[in-house]
Amino acid sequence: MLLALGMIAAGGPAAAQPEDDVTVLEDRLLFELVPPAAAKPDEPAADEPDPDEPTLLAGPEEVVGRELVSPALVDEVSARAADGLRVQDFEVEEMPFESSSGKWFSSGEWYGSAEVLMMSRSRNYRRVMGYDPSVVGFPNPSLRPNLAGTFVTTGVPWDLVPGARLTIGEHLDRDHLDRDQSLEFTYYGGLSFFVRDSYNAMPRSFLVTPLAGTILPGMPGFTYAQTYDSTISSNLNSIELNYKLSRRLGRDQMIMSPNGGWSRHAERGWLPAVLIGTRLANVDETFTFASSRRNTSTDTFSGRYDIQTQNWLWGLNFGGELISRNEFYYWGLRGRVTPAVSFAANQQQAAGINTLPPPPSVAQVSRGAFSWRQAADQVGPGFLGDLTILGGWQVTPNFAVQVGYDFLWVAGIATATRQFNLDNVRPNSIDGGGQVFYNGLSMGVEGSW
Repeated sequence: MLLALGMIAAGGPAAAQPEDDVTVLEDRLLFELVPPAAAKPDEPAADEPDPDEPTLLAGPEEVVGRELVSPALVDEVSARAADGLRVQDFEVEEMPFESSSGKWFSSGEWYGSAEVLMMSRSRNYRRVMGYDPSVVGFPNPSLRPNLAGTFVTTGVPWDLVPGARLTIGEHLDRDHLDRDQSLEFTYYGGLSFFVRDSYNAMPRSFLVTPLAGTILPGMPGFTYAQTYDSTISSNLNSIELNYKLSRRLGRDQMIMSPNGGWSRHAERGWLPAVLIGTRLANVDETFTFASSRRNTSTDTFSGRYDIQTQNWLWGLNFGGELISRNEFYYWGLRGRVTPAVSFAANQQQAAGINTLPPPPSVAQVSRGAFSWRQAADQVGPGFLGDLTILGGWQVTPNFAVQVGYDFLWVAGIATATRQFNLDNVRPNSIDGGGQVFYNGLSMGVEGSW
């Protein structure tokens, strides 16, 4: 009984509370239960509490509403699974998961590429090989090489020819800056060009070649011909061995999709690389120049002049690339320069015969037969340089298809059409100042395993 009396005296639960003695939360709920129309004029409305009364900062239903549906959260969520929850760059110190994208694009120990090339070659060194005096009407057309009626080395352009570029490499290690170190071997070549040309004299006329050194009487089997034929071929092959140091992509981006799943996506980045090594290239060319007369045996009248040149260039190879790589595609530039030592050589053979009776309409034509051979070699400076503009599509994480446009320049070589010496005025001569320019398309695949 004393305990009960004490509880009543202390205002316990059994004690009756005055009407004005309510808690702040109960006071707020009572206001909300009173309809606006039932509020008395001297009482504040339910949505406008008395400033003198202590209130909460917000109603309980407002707090619950913001927790369930937040406009800011809706704005930051994309309906695309690839976007997921957008994480602002540089606002977090660590991503949820760190994984190098190198495991996607170069996950194997080996890598390689195979490309098909369709290349064009620059025209030959321009020389006049013959002319028809009845058309030219000038005693020395070599002084005016663009005259009509002349037979020149650039008469027919080269066709596009196929070639190949093959690369195989091995990943060696990563350095302290997390860059890939690799050793790679590249073959670039298989380009084989060939062109044939011919020229006929006008009826009742003949052809003369300034390569003989004199216009008349010229050389037996070449002056007084009615047909000139020529062929020119050119081949290119190159191999190189390089040490390559390339940057890797940064950590992958972890994206959460609206369904709560996480997926890894590579961040776009620029990937520079440098390489150094050695390169060996070979350029071989041949030239043939033949003369004949219609309805005449080659044992009676004919001439043939052959030139073969071989060029080997060897030097230090410096190169690099700059690739913009995305998760699904990439594009960029790749190039090399090779200051080299050029080892050039040529061989020449010439023979001609004319046992026809002296022509009545020509003052003098050389008759008889001749033949000779010569060879020469030279060591001098050379240069190789190539550039590729490329782009590719990442079909799978370790496999891509690629297209590009390629340029290749080879200088300091003995091209066939710079070696003309039919009159043999300078025995064993060689001219190593030639250059060749190639360009064309490339298509292929690359991958790692």
